[in-house]
Amino acid sequence: MATRDQALPLGAVETVERDGGRLLINADYAEILERNKLDSAEALWNLQGEDVKKQLSTRGTERAFLSLGDGGEKIEAYVKRYYPLPVKEYVKNIISMRPFFPDGAKHEWDSILAFHSAGIATMEPIAVGSVEAGKGVLLTRGITGYRRASDLLVEWSPEERSAERLELVANIAELAGKMHAAEFAHQDFYLVHLFVLENLSVLPIDLQRIVFPDRFSRRWRVKDLGQLLYSAGKCATEEEISLFWRKYVESTGISEVDRKDVLGSAERKAAAILRRSERKKR
Repeated sequence: MATRDQALPLGAVETVERDGGRLLINADYAEILERNKLDSAEALWNLQGEDVKKQLSTRGTERAFLSLGDGGEKIEAYVKRYYPLPVKEYVKNIISMRPFFPDGAKHEWDSILAFHSAGIATMEPIAVGSVEAGKGVLLTRGITGYRRASDLLVEWSPEERSAERLELVANIAELAGKMHAAEFAHQDFYLVHLFVLENLSVLPIDLQRIVFPDRFSRRWRVKDLGQLLYSAGKCATEEEISLFWRKYVESTGISEVDRKDVLGSAERKAAAILRRSERKKR
């Protein structure tokens, strides 16, 4: 199986249309999809794979392999299928004034392309297909040689792996700062959704809820940071939290006054997430 370089391609992604515009393809993968007879939205939807995530009512993810040619080489890819949102989800999002995206696959595709254009490394897009209203499918290249940030900060001892931990925390902070400086918010910004490569570079995944600049506000910045603080609460040291804030401020460019306000709000958000989590356990 072919592997990928650690340096992910960044910059604007050139796309081509197929199937009357219902299928959008990263031009770098057009020949590969043609070779694998994935020339329509329906064909992409029907691509067979193996489950890698618990299937939800609105989406599910499978791993599949695409042939590169006659030599038997293949690349790993992930197929994420989106289903129409139930009516109750519409109502819940409207009441809570949360952004929601009826065309989930296309929104995540647009988010991935926007991150690449902004120079923020993430998943590599291959194709997206619109099957019918609310029903779509996203195909991305598999990321190899990674660990989740949530696992590393638990496994790496602060005494024995201090230098690596500090470098990782700094990289997470710079990612968060760069993302917010570009006025993107993740909305699910937990350590489990941060993939760490061998060189300790950090890639955010699961971009299906990204808030774009036209809707970005302090609320979404605080939510992202609160989620991150909550997930780091049991595994990060005070020194690492302090380093995170210092690097975040440098990367995002907010003022000292804003830093204090956002820090306090993020800490309260993290505490609220913790209380909610404990209620669910009870």
